[in-house]
Amino acid sequence: MRRLSLHLVANGLEHGGNGVNTKARTRLLIATGVIVAVFVVGVVYVVSREGAYYRQVAELAGGGYVGKNVKVGGRVLGDTLTHDDSGFVFDIQDLTGQADTVKVEYDGQVPDTFGPGADVVVLGTYSESAAGGFITASQVQTKCPSKYEGAGTTPTATPAP
Repeated sequence: MRRLSLHLVANGLEHGGNGVNTKARTRLLIATGVIVAVFVVGVVYVVSREGAYYRQVAELAGGGYVGKNVKVGGRVLGDTLTHDDSGFVFDIQDLTGQADTVKVEYDGQVPDTFGPGADVVVLGTYSESAAGGFITASQVQTKCPSKYEGAGTTPTATPAP
């Protein structure tokens, strides 16, 4: 009986304890806290880098985006699209009907559906110069307007005045 009593005292059960060592409980709480903190930091990093949604061209003029990664949706203006050995340069116009445009520089491969009048989402770093704002894009994705428009309709871009 003495052996059982010593065992109960050592585990804290004799005086109503729950049997969990307080040192082990502290370690478990610290480990859980570290795991949760790493997860939260990871989510914040991914959302701030990629963005949960894309912005419109008109939002860039509001400021606060210079030097930051942005994800912007717009329509490629056909008369501005050029391609050479250094890549593509084109302007995109706001999809909300505003006349705002931004120049995009991209040196990667573009999707097959890319071209004048295509609705695109670009991901890159926004900068400003004397000539206006521009995005040095790391990704260009095209949207598929055929899914959202009636048969036989073709999206058209209106050049900025």
